[in-house]
Amino acid sequence: MTIINKHTTFVISLSICVLILPEASYAQSALFDSGTNFLTALQDLLTSTWARLIGIIGIFALGCMATMGRLRWAVAASVIGGIILIFGAPAIVDGIAGSI
Repeated sequence: MTIINKHTTFVISLSICVLILPEASYAQSALFDSGTNFLTALQDLLTSTWARLIGIIGIFALGCMATMGRLRWAVAASVIGGIILIFGAPAIVDGIAGSI
C-alpha cells in the first residue's frame, strides 16, 4: 500500500511542477525557434573569436611543422584554404548574390 502512495505522491508533485512552471519547457527553444535564428547562431559561432583562435593555432602548427622540416604543401594549402573559405564565406556569398 505504501508503494502506491509514494508513486501517487510523486506523480501529483510532478504534475504540479509542470503546471506551475510551464515556461521552463521553452527555455531551450529560443535558439531553435526558427531555422533562420539557428543558422545565424551557427554563422556567428563559425566566424567568432573561437574560429579566429582555431585559425591562429592552425597557422602556428604550420609554422612549427615548417621549422621542423615536416611541412607538406598540400597540408599547408588545405589549412590556409579552409581559413580563407571560412572567414571569406559571407563576402563570397554576398558577391554571388549581388551579381544575380
